[in-house]
Amino acid sequence: MAWSKKARFLSPVEVLENPEEWDYFTDLELMKSRGSSICMTCEHFTYTCDKSCVTLLTCPLHQRLIPQGEHLTKRCRNWQRKRVLDIGLCPEVA
Repeated sequence: MAWSKKARFLSPVEVLENPEEWDYFTDLELMKSRGSSICMTCEHFTYTCDKSCVTLLTCPLHQRLIPQGEHLTKRCRNWQRKRVLDIGLCPEVA
């Protein structure tokens, strides 16, 4: 009987352990958006602070950093509406 390694799912906290090491999105990966479909309103958008207390805007789905200000005017192709708006749940409080 052979030993096999089981697939392991990462929690959001584990995914964000070293966001300082991630690369930034390029201009080709983010698209301009005129509506409310922007990075800041995406289900995957989150932020954290580095060791110098500088805010890092992150996308755990792509494991990339979002340049400052781009989260207000751009989005990627994988943008999803926040589920909080649909089900009325705020997981940060729970």
